[in-house]
Amino acid sequence: MMRTRTYPALAAGLLLVSGLVAAVPASATSAASAASPLAAPVWLCNPALANDPCGPTVHYPSGKTEDVGAVDEPFQIPAVPPVDCFYVYPTIDTLANPLLQVGSLPPTPTDAETAVTLAQAERFAGTCRMFVPVYRQAPLSEVALGVVLKSPADLATGEMDVAQAWQDYWAHDNVDPATGQRRGVILIGHSQGSADLITLIQNQIDGNPAMQRQLVGAYLLGGNVQVPVGKADGGGTDAGSTFQHIPLCSNDTAFGCVVAYSSYNEPAGQAPGATAVFGRATGAGYQIACTNPHALLAGAAPDSQQPLDTYLPSRQLVDGNALLPNGNLAVVAAGYTLPDVPAGFAHFRGELLGQCENQDGASWLELTDLGGLLPTSTQTSDLGTHVVDYNVALGDLTTLAARQAAAWAAQ
Repeated sequence: MMRTRTYPALAAGLLLVSGLVAAVPASATSAASAASPLAAPVWLCNPALANDPCGPTVHYPSGKTEDVGAVDEPFQIPAVPPVDCFYVYPTIDTLANPLLQVGSLPPTPTDAETAVTLAQAERFAGTCRMFVPVYRQAPLSEVALGVVLKSPADLATGEMDVAQAWQDYWAHDNVDPATGQRRGVILIGHSQGSADLITLIQNQIDGNPAMQRQLVGAYLLGGNVQVPVGKADGGGTDAGSTFQHIPLCSNDTAFGCVVAYSSYNEPAGQAPGATAVFGRATGAGYQIACTNPHALLAGAAPDSQQPLDTYLPSRQLVDGNALLPNGNLAVVAAGYTLPDVPAGFAHFRGELLGQCENQDGASWLELTDLGGLLPTSTQTSDLGTHVVDYNVALGDLTTLAARQAAAWAAQ
């Protein structure tokens, strides 16, 4: 059954910033056409940086995560990770970065960009060298205005920056200095970051044998990856499919494939409504991809209900305090209660169940909240649990990345 939806607390964080648009100079919200390529990519995380937030010695304030049972759980970053990860963070900038987006003025790494990178992607450093470009994204103010006006934000400048960073990585970092061989790479994106990576893959990787050989996986959550019903990709000729030669992942040792879903916490028997932002295909004969990472690991049916391995970021990780408990994620994580533990994450095993569902024209990862981890407002939000798409199954995703990396290396 499909139902009418509203914009409660989770979406309120986005809608609140729409009021800032009138105070922003026009060039900061609509100057994508005035921007030109950067003189050089700007990196938030890169092994060459002196103070790399994703590096082996600079990560969580305590250097470890903490289990929900108060059992310390050390997090190990290998000296020589087997593959690389190229991560593009979601919409996180409240205003344009830089505010005046003309010419090649570069963005500057922000605390919010660092916080969301740590919350979503840092745990992949257990398998990867991390490469995270800073890009001139469409900010929350522009996205919120687009939601109100039913007009999509202009992503062209951000897509240009991400493509430039990818080319820089491919030319200078993808060749292993020790072996002289090209390294495997996992693409990781969320929301606007997934949209930018989808464009990158379509333009440079899909159908390019040299780059596809190095693709370990593409994790594109909250990005509406579309496939023909009953198929894993477009097969080379289907213009309505997001990818032609890069299929959805079918098991935990398949590599060069896509993991994609958008999560919702729907009341039993109900599907995301007609105005839902994620999960709805653009035409008949297609569906939005849903790959349950725990089902891949367990060898279970794609639509079976599985216990998820959840890591929620702590207040400490995002610099939360008494006034702003969610710290640098205060705007996007409005309505969520982040764990107040003396570590980077709180780990919850099986307190969320996940199941890919397809109903009333929508495809999504349905969450059953056994542990009270999610705000009740998510059940009526057109965004669902978009903010925590990664965290609800972060342990499963990082385990899957490690297995895919091992399978890729063994070929």
